[in-house]
Amino acid sequence: MKRIALLSAALLGLLIVFVFQRFNYAHTWNSIVPQVLEFNTPNQQFIFNRTVRLVINDCLCIILIWQLFNKPFYLRISFIIFLIELFVVLPIYFFLKLSLEGASEISSPLLSHIHRMIVNPLLMFLLMIGFIYQSRISKI
Repeated sequence: MKRIALLSAALLGLLIVFVFQRFNYAHTWNSIVPQVLEFNTPNQQFIFNRTVRLVINDCLCIILIWQLFNKPFYLRISFIIFLIELFVVLPIYFFLKLSLEGASEISSPLLSHIHRMIVNPLLMFLLMIGFIYQSRISKI
């Protein structure tokens, strides 16, 4: 029962993040704790909003992977992919996006695909497909 509840909560969370993808986390942060760190410029808001969305999406996907497969190895691999995505790929995306196009919501076709791969949980979904394939192959 706990497993089904966590699976449902993770899927519902992913749906909520998708539906409210234009939600301004930086504005909410500024209104709650402006004294700590304030995000005033469009670039700062863009970076903060995308980073928060990536962390939420990937944490929900890690919960999903944990509940679907229940294998510590898969959880470790997912966490490593998440860290690489957060600390290597996301800064490269920010550099390209902000230097080429600025903080606008509209992206060029190339950056649009990179955006989908990074900020949306597409990378984690591809990882889950790989885990399903791996578990099917190991049964044979």
